[in-house]
Amino acid sequence: MEKPEHSIEQPVAIGDEVVVHIRGLQKAFGKNQVLSGFDMDVHKGENVMVLGKSGSGKSVLIKCIIGLLVPDAGVVEVLGQDMLALEHDAMDKMRVRIGFLFQSNALYDSMTVRENLEFPMRRHLTAMEPTERNDRVAKALADVGLEHTVDLMPSELSGGMRKRIGLARTLIMRPEIVLYDEPTTGLDPITSREIVELMLDLQREYGTSSILISHDLNVAKLAANQVIVLHEGIAHAQGTFDELMHSTDPVVRRFFDSL
Repeated sequence: MEKPEHSIEQPVAIGDEVVVHIRGLQKAFGKNQVLSGFDMDVHKGENVMVLGKSGSGKSVLIKCIIGLLVPDAGVVEVLGQDMLALEHDAMDKMRVRIGFLFQSNALYDSMTVRENLEFPMRRHLTAMEPTERNDRVAKALADVGLEHTVDLMPSELSGGMRKRIGLARTLIMRPEIVLYDEPTTGLDPITSREIVELMLDLQREYGTSSILISHDLNVAKLAANQVIVLHEGIAHAQGTFDELMHSTDPVVRRFFDSL
């Protein structure tokens, strides 16, 4: 049964420590200027949602944060590290501390659920004992309520189940920051709400900070401490969901008038 809206708890308490610091971020592809001086701070324990229409640069932003794209200019500091100055090995170590839930879930079709969950540990935690790997897999599946899927293939899972397994694989490395790329795209409203509830439950358990990129206002309402409106390559507006909902700014109103 779907939980009543008021039953969702708020995210964990926000600390003073800034875990993501972005200033003047610029990225263009040829003549297409996608980011034009974007600024953002994320504090420890905070959920920040970047809201923007399709093609506004949300995915480009998140790929710049994790080092999958190199910005043309600007500052990107994550957990006190200058991401633009890291060498390959240092970048790999940093990515262990940053979880990334892809929009497509990015599960390997030829691997079972167990093998998908084990993959990042086998790659990055080579000294881990098999018993500890097994324990982490069992705990991750219990966290998302899918213990029975351990030996299934991704093709045997529903869309919502694949999203849960993707989340389990992201969190199995115990990241300090999680980046969510359109976490509810393609899901029905009830499953979308369940995914958001699960994200908040796991945030409270593991104390992660999160950046969510989406155009889904329900995600913003339920999960975000702060919402940033990305428009024409900059942080056009920022505030809580309620603050932006009552904004008279016409750019902001285009999102909220659809509610």
